[in-house]
Amino acid sequence: MEQRATSSSDELDLHELFFKLRNRWPLFAASLLLAGLLAFLYLQVKAPVYDFRSSMLLGNQGSGSKRAQELLQILEVQEKGVKMEDEVGLLSSTDVVQRALVRLPFTVSYYAVPNSWLNSLKQLQVRERPVGAVPFRVVPDPKVPQLTGVEVAVEPQPNGRFRVRAQAKRGQLFQLHTGEMVREVLDVNLDQTVAAGDTLRTPLLTAVIQAEPGYPAGSADERYFFTLNNLGDLTGAYQGGLAVRPIEHDSRIVELTLKDVVPMKATQFLDTLMAVYIEDDLREKNITGYKTVEFLDKEIAKLSDSLRHSAAALSSFRSARGVVDVGVQSNESIRQLGDLGMLRARAATSRKYYQNMLSYLRANQGVTQVVSPSSVGIDDPVVNNLIMRLTDLNGQRAALGVNASSNNPLVTVLDEQIRTSKQALMQTLTNMTRATDISLRDLDQQLGRVQGTINAMPENERRLASLKNKSDFNDKNYNFLVEKRAEAAIALATNATDKKVIDKAKMSGGGASAPKPGLVVLIALLAGLATPMALTLLLAKANRRIQSKEDLARITGIPLLGVVAHGSHGDKERMLREPKGPIAESFRSIRVNLQYLSAGLDKKVIGVTSSVPGEGKTFCAVNLAAELAQSGRRVLLLECDLRRPTVASYFGLDSHDEHGLSAYLIGHSTLAECVYASGVPNLDVVCCGPIPPNPTELLETPRMENLLTLLRAEYDYVLVDTPPVGYVAEFFVLLRHLEANIYVVRQNYTDKGLVSQIDELHQEQKIKQIYMIINDMHFTKTYEYRYKKKAYAYGR
Repeated sequence: MEQRATSSSDELDLHELFFKLRNRWPLFAASLLLAGLLAFLYLQVKAPVYDFRSSMLLGNQGSGSKRAQELLQILEVQEKGVKMEDEVGLLSSTDVVQRALVRLPFTVSYYAVPNSWLNSLKQLQVRERPVGAVPFRVVPDPKVPQLTGVEVAVEPQPNGRFRVRAQAKRGQLFQLHTGEMVREVLDVNLDQTVAAGDTLRTPLLTAVIQAEPGYPAGSADERYFFTLNNLGDLTGAYQGGLAVRPIEHDSRIVELTLKDVVPMKATQFLDTLMAVYIEDDLREKNITGYKTVEFLDKEIAKLSDSLRHSAAALSSFRSARGVVDVGVQSNESIRQLGDLGMLRARAATSRKYYQNMLSYLRANQGVTQVVSPSSVGIDDPVVNNLIMRLTDLNGQRAALGVNASSNNPLVTVLDEQIRTSKQALMQTLTNMTRATDISLRDLDQQLGRVQGTINAMPENERRLASLKNKSDFNDKNYNFLVEKRAEAAIALATNATDKKVIDKAKMSGGGASAPKPGLVVLIALLAGLATPMALTLLLAKANRRIQSKEDLARITGIPLLGVVAHGSHGDKERMLREPKGPIAESFRSIRVNLQYLSAGLDKKVIGVTSSVPGEGKTFCAVNLAAELAQSGRRVLLLECDLRRPTVASYFGLDSHDEHGLSAYLIGHSTLAECVYASGVPNLDVVCCGPIPPNPTELLETPRMENLLTLLRAEYDYVLVDTPPVGYVAEFFVLLRHLEANIYVVRQNYTDKGLVSQIDELHQEQKIKQIYMIINDMHFTKTYEYRYKKKAYAYGR
């Protein structure tokens, strides 16, 4: 009897796996061929992609102002600048990228389509070209809406003309310089011919088509088209492909990388982007200097007029009154008056600075205001610290606002910090204004006392001291503002950006970075192997049909008598006449196992059944009966499948004979009339006879029991071909007469659920003495019987 497989279902048998995969070799061959073809097409269709890199130094954020550096040293404040993450965010921001693209001729993209077999049905092999690499150049009118995102074919014609064609189901009209969509267009249809240098004017496209100077004429190996790009989509494409990162963790040098299919466009974009960023940095640093110089120029112009008038009044008074000198007391009073006036002027000037800055802050209280107030003229360390903190927060807010929305938690926190810093600065300026007002009132009181002293002097001395004091006051203030103006001009002249380009954009590596032929071939090879392997394993797991004795071992504990080899239709027809070959050997093995189990036991009546039709129960019953007869036993094959009888066809008998089991059970025929010689020595057959309308009732009659008693006494074995157990109830009617049962399953046909039902009946003791046979076993496709793969040719 066959030994059951005892391996666990969780264990992976590599030999079995390789056996299953080897049997699927045509699938592997087809998969590898398909994968290789797809890899070849991909390498032909995919445009080469090149890597480009450049690098720049972001510096230490110094403004270049000596005054600012000295102020930081006096206040002992560490130098603060924008963080590296903010610099990277600004460099890759939409605004900077967009302004770089505005300077570049990227509005029009040119493409060439080779006239190859790949493009015979559809444009698959398309290559983008830079300006000058196609026989024409397109200059769109920036003032009118243009058709974007649609391929516009251009065909050079004789006499320097160009045919312009475009067809699409949908298109869009954009203002190219702003990226604003005007309207959507359905059923785009454009076909016009224009002379080189003339303007093509249509509702969808307005542009000048120029012939490219120096381009060779008469080439018919390629077709050409162009597309117009709106600024928004173009910015998004380059911003998405741009990568900016520091070369090391604490380094101020960043590396800019970009992938593109057109080398010229990539290098132009990276170089222009760095130039725009450096210009922005220098412009931002010069804004404060320009405002300071402008303010000082206005104040100096006012004091210049006052100084001229006071000097003229003093000279006129001296000439008219003849006053040349005054006494010591007068001089002292005048000196005090001048000093106090100077102090009051400075206090008043400081108060004006405070008021100007306070007015500026009140007018720009929104958190989205990124320009910080100027601290020129204010020497208070508290105010300067608050201004520096506000500048830092505004820088962080501007960098974060590039990619984050206003609802971002980080943006909300920064907005609150900016609002708090502005409130603190405004409160400080308010307090300092009040303190300055107190100082002014105190100085006014002192000036009043000194003025009273001077009033007590003689009128000439008093008038002379007053005029001299006014002239000195204007002169000191004028000199003070001129000095400050010179400092501001020097700071502006020496202002320089601390950012510079280290490496201009250039290609990385010696050629295209993608696609890599070796990698594509490797992926195709892996995909060509993995796909059929996965499909094989998936089909094996999803298959609910019995494949081997191991499948039976997982479902049931019913003993297995053996397996029946697969054979051709001719092999099955020759079985009874020429019992040779693997099928005959299979039944001999089953017969030996059956006789071994029956040794010493009274098992003469054996039923052969299956779950559903088509599993080969009748074929197994006929050949097992013939094999038992050929071994020298007297055997009778009794056909009890009264619904679909097929036994007669195996022995060349008349299936419509009036004598048979049904005729015997109803009393129309005798047993002798129903028993036929099969042509096989020692084997007799009782066929079905006429198909009855009530097979179940006939099999339940006492004549059936009497028949089996007679046959048991006369024959060594009685094989009963019973109806399928899963369809009708006749098997259970006959079950009480059967001493052993053979249950036939067919490889790759019988569902595992049907075997589970038989196993359940066996465990419930409703079917006893049952054995199993696997029919139609393909040895070459079954791992368990791979060693029998040559059995098909043995004995032929």
